[in-house]
Amino acid sequence: MWVADVIESGKNRGSRQRLTVRKVVILAAGRGSRLRERKNELKPMRRVLGLPLLERVVLSCKVAGLSDFIVVTGYKPKPMRSFLTRLARKRSVRIEVVENPDWEKGNGTSLLACRGKLTEPFVLVMGDHLFEPGLLAGLLRVGSEDDSCFLAIDRRTERVFDLRGATKVSTQSGRIRAIGKDLTRYDGIDTGIFLLTPAIFAPLARVQAKGRYELSDGIAELAAEGRMRTYDIGKRFWLDVDTPRSLREAKRRLAEQVDKPSEDGFIARYLNRPLSIRLSRLLAHTPVTPNTITVVSFAIALLGAWLFTRQGYLPVLFAGVLIQVSSIIDGCDGEIARLKALGSRFGAFFDTILDRYADLSIAAGVTYGFWLTHPEFWVWLAGIGALSGFLLASYSKKEYQLRFQKPSPSRFLPRLAKRDLRLFVIFLGAVVGQPFFAMLGVGLISHLAVFWILVRGRRR
Repeated sequence: MWVADVIESGKNRGSRQRLTVRKVVILAAGRGSRLRERKNELKPMRRVLGLPLLERVVLSCKVAGLSDFIVVTGYKPKPMRSFLTRLARKRSVRIEVVENPDWEKGNGTSLLACRGKLTEPFVLVMGDHLFEPGLLAGLLRVGSEDDSCFLAIDRRTERVFDLRGATKVSTQSGRIRAIGKDLTRYDGIDTGIFLLTPAIFAPLARVQAKGRYELSDGIAELAAEGRMRTYDIGKRFWLDVDTPRSLREAKRRLAEQVDKPSEDGFIARYLNRPLSIRLSRLLAHTPVTPNTITVVSFAIALLGAWLFTRQGYLPVLFAGVLIQVSSIIDGCDGEIARLKALGSRFGAFFDTILDRYADLSIAAGVTYGFWLTHPEFWVWLAGIGALSGFLLASYSKKEYQLRFQKPSPSRFLPRLAKRDLRLFVIFLGAVVGQPFFAMLGVGLISHLAVFWILVRGRRR
């Protein structure tokens, strides 16, 4: 099915047609012997930071808007079928399994095995290629004036991981001239992500009749007819995971992607996040859930709040250490949610509520501990003033976004009022034996940040 999409380009107007895609074909028939650690381990089931490799591919496609899959299997088809049945149920997608008895000849036979099931344009991806959803979403938006197919290519050839084993592409005017692993002159790398039409099957059949069974053979045949275009992925992430070395790189790159530099405060960005990501990489291999991490972080904060009420330097010091540890662990729930696609609206809401209770408990504990040695009324007034600044800083940012449909101003002052900094300052106050006055200082900064947000809101 085609949808007309009129686009004006330069001085001329060309009627382009955007491919409407419903299905994704995933090639997962190979043995994957270079990546396997255990004799009977199937490559698509190999876990990458807690999730099977093939599940990560499915999730990227689903986020990009596609949830109807054809997965081609070959090596050990029975356990693969069982795995895919569980995956379809777990991720609420439709998966049709096609078994390819000729899988050992080459991956082109796996695509040709789907010929009778594909009458419309479709996406083709490899079962061992990780990629960010935005890459596929961009490919789905391309338009064509004819029945051309598209290959997503990476022109950052100098930065491609394992360039020696990559499939190279030579292009001219947006079309593929040559493709293959042994090209000596090339200007792009095949990412293994395609937007194809059924036009691919005739060239595949022709080359296989001549004894050439790789997918790139069929692509080269289609390119020779002038019907194979390129889509430049820009700076988007992708990675072919087929060796232990590339698996380690995949873990590193995936961990980097859970970072949230635009939302983090200064302490979270440069201290908490580097530590929490390392911890999350370990936790990803366990069954622990984001909500469990939220509860653990909250419990540690409560213990720290209680220790602030004890007399003596050591209990106060341990209290400061605990709330800083709680602050670091508090980043892990969101990281695990993103790493393992376990995020939910309730989880984010639950985390926010417990953070506020933790803030209340810490402020109460610090204030009470100081009041025991300075039993004066102003102590409680000052403590309540600091606490109100903490709560209002969080509330005003969310209210600003709700009312103006934009994130709250992330200038210097509002970033100083973030939770990561105030807990760190209280921790430093505990180190020098003055957590109460440290809390008052960040409380004052929080009120100033609220005032700044009010001014920005008035200007809007």
